[in-house]
Amino acid sequence: MIVVAYLALCIIWGTTYLVIKVALGGFPPFVLGAIRFAIAGAVFLPILLMHRDRLPKTKEQWGWLALTGTLMLAGGNGLVNFGEQYIDSGLTALTVSTTPAWSALFGRMIIGDSEKLDKVSLLGIVLAMGGIAVLHHNRMSFELNEWPGLVALLLCPPVWTIAAIWTRKHLRGLDTITVSATQMLAGAVSFALISALFGESWDINPSTDAVLAMLYLAVMGSVVAFTAYAYLLARVPAARVNTYSLVNPVIALFAGAIILKEPITPEVIPATILILAGLVILYIMRNRGAVSAAKNR
Repeated sequence: MIVVAYLALCIIWGTTYLVIKVALGGFPPFVLGAIRFAIAGAVFLPILLMHRDRLPKTKEQWGWLALTGTLMLAGGNGLVNFGEQYIDSGLTALTVSTTPAWSALFGRMIIGDSEKLDKVSLLGIVLAMGGIAVLHHNRMSFELNEWPGLVALLLCPPVWTIAAIWTRKHLRGLDTITVSATQMLAGAVSFALISALFGESWDINPSTDAVLAMLYLAVMGSVVAFTAYAYLLARVPAARVNTYSLVNPVIALFAGAIILKEPITPEVIPATILILAGLVILYIMRNRGAVSAAKNR
């Protein structure tokens, strides 16, 4: 069952970028996010109501849930939705895959001594960021047709990372399902507010493909994949579970090329090698640090 859950996690989250591209053919980006996370949050709502003892006990915790849900979903996922209007799904996945590099950098800044950043980890960060520079160097001329999407995608990993670190720091005592389900509901509300701010129309008539894509994102991408993730975290060391981040961009890249006929341009291969090399270094160093910390307890 562990292998099945891990494969499901990799395949589902590896294909969400492609599916977002399809869904954007029928939904504005922030409307899409509002509907997706409203459905996902509604699925988890009965679990929250059945286990009210797991809900936050303080206003401070509720506040952090609302803030992190807004930043992580309406911020992080919202920027992906917006960016994919301009950038191919495979390139989006590669850009977002640098999140562990940002996590290593911001973890030191926000959490402090509990997140040590050594020279080898810095090398991993430099390689990953260098891969992003190689991947997008042709788009850095700020041509009108692509630069809004590029800016959105470059902002996504740090925004998501800050929210994730604040979640770890301020919501550590709450169980994973409670935190994520509540963040999904907060994210849905925030998406709706941002949609109104941008003047997006809810008077839409999406195609069958777009509706199915939206449902895939809500049910498979948010409910099933997250449940698999929580299941794995309860049974397997987190460092091993999080290796999905090394697999997802590769799946996304080839899924976009095969299904959506997205081109794999000459810079994609060296950029992918640099990014994955950086992530592997960060994974090894983080895993080594976790083992050392366990031995010192």
